[in-house]
Amino acid sequence: MTAPSSTQTVTVKLSASLRAAAGLKEVHIPWTPAMTVRDLLYALGALSPVLADRLLDHDQELNRGIQVLVNGRHIDFLSGLDTPIGATDSVLLIPPVGGG
Repeated sequence: MTAPSSTQTVTVKLSASLRAAAGLKEVHIPWTPAMTVRDLLYALGALSPVLADRLLDHDQELNRGIQVLVNGRHIDFLSGLDTPIGATDSVLLIPPVGGG
């Protein structure tokens, strides 16, 4: 994956099985102007095919159960996958959780 550098990056924190799949708890993705959550997920998928399969479905929509928070706010209450990402934003990805 990528490490922090002098360029502006977005910090993506991975939880549970996403962390295990990537082998990292945090990834730093280079920020680009007009970046959206969808763009960020594409960038993550380009770095890790395992994550790509877990994050987006065949229609390039968020897989069922994946939760995305931008600066602590769920994207369902923002603009969904079209939520803009700022240069210093923090994104948390949470996989579906089961139990009983």
